[in-house]
Amino acid sequence: MYNVLIIDDEPMIREGLRTLIPWEDFDFNVIDTAKDGQEGFEKYKENEVHLILVDIRMPRMDGITLIETVRENDDQVQFLVLSGYADFSYAQKAIRQNVTGYLLKPVEEEELIEYVKRIKKTLDSKQASNELKASSLPDSRQAFLKELIDSNEDVSYPNLNRDVAGLGLEAKNYQVVLIKCLNQTNIDLEEARLRLTDYIEETWGYLFSRDHYLCILLKDIRPSLVHYNELYELVTNHMKGTNIVMSVSHVFPVIRDIGVEYRNTKARLDDAFYYKESKFLRSDSELFLMAKDQKDNEIHINEFPIHTVTERLYFALEALNEQALKNEIMEAAQTMINMEYSEEQIKTSFIRLLSMVLNKCSVNKPELSETLSDLTADLHKINDKTSMYVLIDYIYDLLFKVISSQNVGDQEGQLKKLVDFIHRHYHENLKLETLAKIFDYNSAYLGKIFKNHTGEYFNTYLDKIRMENAKTLLTEGMKVYQVAEKVGYSNVDYFHNKFKKYVGMSPSKYRRKTP
Repeated sequence: MYNVLIIDDEPMIREGLRTLIPWEDFDFNVIDTAKDGQEGFEKYKENEVHLILVDIRMPRMDGITLIETVRENDDQVQFLVLSGYADFSYAQKAIRQNVTGYLLKPVEEEELIEYVKRIKKTLDSKQASNELKASSLPDSRQAFLKELIDSNEDVSYPNLNRDVAGLGLEAKNYQVVLIKCLNQTNIDLEEARLRLTDYIEETWGYLFSRDHYLCILLKDIRPSLVHYNELYELVTNHMKGTNIVMSVSHVFPVIRDIGVEYRNTKARLDDAFYYKESKFLRSDSELFLMAKDQKDNEIHINEFPIHTVTERLYFALEALNEQALKNEIMEAAQTMINMEYSEEQIKTSFIRLLSMVLNKCSVNKPELSETLSDLTADLHKINDKTSMYVLIDYIYDLLFKVISSQNVGDQEGQLKKLVDFIHRHYHENLKLETLAKIFDYNSAYLGKIFKNHTGEYFNTYLDKIRMENAKTLLTEGMKVYQVAEKVGYSNVDYFHNKFKKYVGMSPSKYRRKTP
């Protein structure tokens, strides 16, 4: 913000100029006013002033005298001279005293705004130049590189080659490396930069900080995995206890392109959670899971089907099937990626999903209450995972403990578990193909060994379980359509035919017949 001092012997003009334009919108602040040149000069000495609006004719000390007095020791402050029409020739003398311009009373808002914009550009340029001269060479490089990154590619930079040479930034090719500190909210980037500067600039290039990242401009470094690994190890060794991920840009021959490469590299780093790599990312790095085009799918998902996925994961745990467990976790992750979930949404959804799965297990497996309680307490650690790959591994390891805490047994034991599973889930949409996948069998083979174990084909056995349960529900007075739905039949007529074939009478007759 630049400070403005208004000097005029007419109170209405002083206050009018204070409110004529929204000064703060142009990064200016009217710090004070004065009624004549003498008072104005005293207030100028007491404050840091960047712009003075001064009237030509005033008592005690006029505007010309004030300008000449200030100019004896200060050639930086900007002046805008105020004058009446009759004083124009007098105002020309002021222009020879390095005055930016003059405004004819009454002052027009548009004209003042144009001058203010022009003066701001001048002050900005002088400020940048002064900062560059006042800082050390590393700070000058940092300021220069930040300016290049922020500048529009279409804007010319007439002194680019001179500045590049003067700052020691000449090279045949460059690369940008961005470093992000993971799960660290108290990292002082400037302190980290100062700690690393000597090690980086001795061999690699120039280190600076930007946004929330440490940045390195590599000079004439041949791109290779060996070099990237060396750089990664160097940074981690000097930032002990800090988990980092790096992103490396393309090689570019012209330093003016640093802005484009910085933004592309930053975008990749911001999405680091979704990539396979855990150390450094490049333009050819692969995402852990790619979003699949849902145009070809029959069903378009608008909301994550958490209840359906809960059931499938629970079935996999019931079947003690490790592969099915892995498949279901990956399918859940893929669904979230397809839905363009953010990192936070993915973690939140998995915590909720696993809470529901473990809660379902605790209801049906009270013997595992201690294990399930410990696993539930560990769900919050999902928030600490820095990549999708690590997150999926953690979720699998966590749920696998449910399987490993149970006795898997031989094939006979597996078939007993399958039968028990059917008795507990007969009301759901059970299919032999689905159960074969869950219990890790070929469906045809499972059908064969199931018949050998039970003496009946799978569908026959399932219908029998459903019908026996339907008989019980009918005797309790439940309506036929309610019973059909309760035992797993969405079509009442189909249930009616099944029941009549199995029992020998219709459901309604059986309900009336039962005392």
